[in-house]
Amino acid sequence: MTAADSQGSAETVFDGRAATYSNHTWHIRYAERLVELAAPTAGMRILDAATGTGLAAIAAARAVGPTGQVVGVDISAGMLARARQAIDAAGLTTIELVKADATTLPQFGDGSFDLVLCSAGLLYLPVQAALGEWHRLLAPGGQIGFSTMAAGFPVAARIFRDHARRHGLALTDPATALGTRTRCHRALRDAGFTPAKQVGETIRFSSRDLEHAWEAHTRGPHHDAIATLTLEQVEMFQRDYTETLADLLRTDVDHLLTSEVIYAFGGG
Repeated sequence: MTAADSQGSAETVFDGRAATYSNHTWHIRYAERLVELAAPTAGMRILDAATGTGLAAIAAARAVGPTGQVVGVDISAGMLARARQAIDAAGLTTIELVKADATTLPQFGDGSFDLVLCSAGLLYLPVQAALGEWHRLLAPGGQIGFSTMAAGFPVAARIFRDHARRHGLALTDPATALGTRTRCHRALRDAGFTPAKQVGETIRFSSRDLEHAWEAHTRGPHHDAIATLTLEQVEMFQRDYTETLADLLRTDVDHLLTSEVIYAFGGG
């Protein structure tokens, strides 16, 4: 698959997820917590890479006020359309949305931003390519902050991969590359940043979030692998997976709905 093919595939996947992405209430809390920990101040220039439906961009724009500027970049036109709706509904006028690959942004000069944020997006991007480009874009004295799931989380995703194995698919954990504080520290250092604070927390899903679990996995990082199954295999896989989640909701709900996450920060 060429780079163009990969980019087109990612765009298609996220266009398909755009309509329901913000229905996952934890996405909102997750993005807002990243911005809270980054603590942007009035007047900052901020890049929200892989902005999706604009959750972190909106929180950042509120933090930097009318003298600040936020640029949200995403490969998905569908996601950006949803972001524009949310931005307009919030009455914010300082957010620019750009359709582009967040790992290659030649339209912005070196040192264009005081803060670069990426909420959850590095699960779907080549980590070093992304961090390297964001290092170029960060002004001296600036800060980068990103969030990631800890390796092995969420539990529902681990269960999805376990079930996939029974149907002949060997799926990797997309959180592996950044799934520990040590790996986050190393990735930041290797990209030229000075690693700073790394905050480990837990996030709680709702049972309603699990209603979208199948869609999130099959339209997310494992989309291409699922497409290799027959319709009958997919139906059997979905039935087995959703039944397992339903059983755990009855018997071990706290384990199922609690996930470990990492918020990692570095300096330029």
